Amino acid sequence: MSHKVIITTDTGSDMRPENLRKFHIDGMIPFHITLGDKSFKDFYECQPDDLFRYFDETHQVPKTAACSPHDFIEFFTPFAEKGCDIVHIAMNSVFSSSYANSLAAAKEISEKYSVEVYSVDTYTLTGAQALMAIRAAELRDGGMAAREISEEIKAMVPHIRTNFLLGGMNYAAKGGRCSMLVAFGANLLKLYPMMHIDEKGIITSPKKFRGSVESVQNQYMDYVLSLADQYADYRRVIIGYTSDNKALIANMHRRLKEYGKFQEIVESVSNCTTATHGGPNTIYMIFADKD
Repeated sequence: MSHKVIITTDTGSDMRPENLRKFHIDGMIPFHITLGDKSFKDFYECQPDDLFRYFDETHQVPKTAACSPHDFIEFFTPFAEKGCDIVHIAMNSVFSSSYANSLAAAKEISEKYSVEVYSVDTYTLTGAQALMAIRAAELRDGGMAAREISEEIKAMVPHIRTNFLLGGMNYAAKGGRCSMLVAFGANLLKLYPMMHIDEKGIITSPKKFRGSVESVQNQYMDYVLSLADQYADYRRVIIGYTSDNKALIANMHRRLKEYGKFQEIVESVSNCTTATHGGPNTIYMIFADKD
């Protein structure tokens, strides 16, 4: 007897309520965000503007903490009690213990309720993770069982191009991901790094752009669209940003409309988990490779 399949993800995916509803994704578990001596649930109790305000006031980068096994047990249980199988689309295990914790919970839940629970390590995050969650929901809606969905999503991992442009180096420096000296030099020279996550979950900075914020963002989009010319599956592109910059958002839409090849543009706003590491004015434009 086949069970109903539930698709879930975490707030590292930058999914927003409207996109969860649109693509029939059933739940999003929050990471924990610490501001000073207070802890908040990402998205549900804390938004990127709260982080940026805290940084401006304290000059300290907020801290993030993974979902615990107990968090996952509480998250999965209502679905399992209804006899549903679950496919969870997890944030990069290189960055967080959340994936490992989801596996521990999946084992306990599957044994207790006699359902299948699979957690997929995406080896990525943000819009790339969202793309995989959306695809999982499409496969579910097409009638695929949980085990097969998890295998299909695992096979996507090498075919997602995760490139994002940092809005500056201050958050990376304060968070210990680069030295203050490097950040000072980059800011002085108006250098903005593009970050890339490979199929093993490793992050590198293969390119840097120089100029004003507007100029650099256009250089980044030029580069990503040149990759799209060679590799893109044109069914969908996800664009995202950490700051509510109306001009920037409009420019991204304009560029993609002029490009004219993607069938669907999905817009997102980063949740706190990713905004903590990117800082304000970080943007991304992410797609999957064609078959």
